[in-house]
Amino acid sequence: MDGGFYRFIAEARHSEDLSPMIVYQHLWPFDPGVWVRPAGEWAGRFTPVEENVVIRGMQGDRTAAQAAVEIARNTRRAG
Repeated sequence: MDGGFYRFIAEARHSEDLSPMIVYQHLWPFDPGVWVRPAGEWAGRFTPVEENVVIRGMQGDRTAAQAAVEIARNTRRAG
C-alpha cells in the first residue's frame, strides 16, 4: 500500500490558471482530510477499488499500515 484509501469527490479547476484538479478525501490510515491534486497526477497514482476492499482494509492495524505507507512513499521518492 502506498498512501492508503481515498474517496474521489470532484473535478475542479485551479482559480489562477484553470488547470484541472481533483478534489479527494483521505480515508485511511492517516487522519481524514480533504485534499486537492493536479488531475494528471491522480490517474497515474490512484487505482479504483471496490468498497468492500476499503472496508476490509480499514479493519487492519492502523499503525502497521501507516508504517507501510511511509516506507512505500520514501522508496518512491528515492526513485
